[in-house]
Parts: sequence; C-alpha cells; structure tokens
Amino acid sequence: MTRLNPGKSRLNSLFFPIAILIGVICIIQPVLGEEEIVSISYRGAGGYTIGDVITFDGRNIAGNTTMLKITGPGLPQTGVPVYNLEGNPGSGNTIPVNADGTWKFVWYTANIAGIEKMITARYTIIAADSGNPAKTVSTSILMKKPEFYVNPVREANPGQYVELSGIAEQGVTYVKIDIADSGGRILHTFISPVSGTGSFNYGFRVDVQPGQYTVRVSNPSWENTLTRVFMVTPSGIPTPNVTTPLVTGTPAETSTVPAVSSTDQTVVPSTSLTPRVPLSVFTPFAGIVISGLIIIRMTTVKRKK
Repeated sequence: MTRLNPGKSRLNSLFFPIAILIGVICIIQPVLGEEEIVSISYRGAGGYTIGDVITFDGRNIAGNTTMLKITGPGLPQTGVPVYNLEGNPGSGNTIPVNADGTWKFVWYTANIAGIEKMITARYTIIAADSGNPAKTVSTSILMKKPEFYVNPVREANPGQYVELSGIAEQGVTYVKIDIADSGGRILHTFISPVSGTGSFNYGFRVDVQPGQYTVRVSNPSWENTLTRVFMVTPSGIPTPNVTTPLVTGTPAETSTVPAVSSTDQTVVPSTSLTPRVPLSVFTPFAGIVISGLIIIRMTTVKRKK
C-alpha cells in the first residue's frame, strides 16, 4: 500500500486554484496597470497651409467619443472647436471612437468658421475624452497663411453694398471676381485692380434674390481659384448659421469638400459609457502556462496509476 506524502497531497489540492490564479494575473495585470489613455497623431511633416486637408488619428480607451479643440495665437487657452474659432472657450468638435479604441478625423481647414483669425504660427490641437476631460493629450502643427486669400463675406441683404478684399499673388495686376448662384451659374463678373503690395478691394451692390451664392476670385496666371460662400437674406431676417469657408483650390476640388459631421460641443463632465478594456498581450501566454500545468498534472496522475 502506497502512502501519500502529506506535502504532495496538499500541493495537489492547491494545483487548480494556483493555475487559475496565474491565468487571472496574466490576463488582468496589464489592465490594472494601464491608465485610461487618449492619444493623437497627424499625417505629414507637421507644416501645413491654411486651407489644407489634415488627417488626425489616435486611440481613446477612456470612453466612446473623442473631442478635438485648437488653441494658439489669438485663441482661448482652453481651446475652441477646430471647425469654429469663434466657438465657446473649452468646447470642441466630437469624433466617435471605433470598437477597437481607435479614432480618425479628417480636418478640412478650408471649412473653418472664423478662419480669418488664423495667422502663420504654431497651433496646438487638443484631444480629450468627452466624458472624462481630464484624459487629454495634445500635439502641435505649424499653419501657414497662404500668400493669397479672400477676407470673409458672411452675409448680405438685397441692395446692400458689399466690399470684397484680400491679398493676391505677387506680380498679378488684377483679379477676376465671379458671382455664381447655388447651381454654379455665373451672374456677375467684375475686374478688380491689384495694388503694388498685392492687395485688392472691390465693392459691389447685391442685386440678387435671397439664397446661397459663391464668390470666386481668380486670374489666368493662377493655378488655383479662391472661393467664398455667402448668404443673401431678406432684410430683418436673421442669417442661418452657415459656415463660409475660404477654399484654396480649383472649383472642382472645392465642390467635393464634404459637409462637416462633427458638432460644436461644450465640455460638460459626465459619466462616460462603459470604458473599453483591452485584452492583455500576455493573455496567450496565460493560456499556454495553464495548458502546460494541466498536461503535467495529468501526466503525473497517469504515472501514479
């Protein structure tokens, strides 16, 4: 009759609890040690011209919505929405987070409301979790004001006198100004002289019906056309909140710029949705360790039989 070793018997009784404990530790240890994080990165060298399309992406395992803000010269330190430089300080544009914790945002800088506030300078883009504003990270990019641009024309009333001004490329003596309706039909064409410093200023009286119109500024020597969208509304009726972008590019390029899907959202701390819990990179190893211990245990039992 074989006597059981008390030490081995106690070890055998603790075998499965120990194996399970090892597996649990391997699986949850990184989760316990990893903070809820938000990250941000951009595509390119970090230097862009105002009007460019810039792609940002990153991770957010703190919640399900990422908020983007911008701050820099002339802007609040708490940031404003990347699509509205005149927005409420601390508010931002929101981007949904994918199931794997990643997010992506394509920023059409030509569509920025208040774009005239931007100058050639370095700006900081802030990414934060909408439900946990403390979870934040930032990156900086250099934005360059183009050598030619058109100052904004936001709204007008029938019969109102409107002034259009801007900076043209050096060496250009005049610019052609086309006024087109929403269907692209040109209603008026004006020629404005350009000063020796490159500036131009031209005034015209609005003689069209209420609606959305486009001002296109061009010159035969230019590769690009400067475009500005503005609204004509009846006198006494508030103008709808319409983004009037300064777009640098050909008419075909500017017409394909998609509508902005993100919204201007004020930061209001709230309970976020269930945070995503990523699996540990050690999870496969935990399975291997547990499987190996079980095999060793079964082999030992068979030998005893």
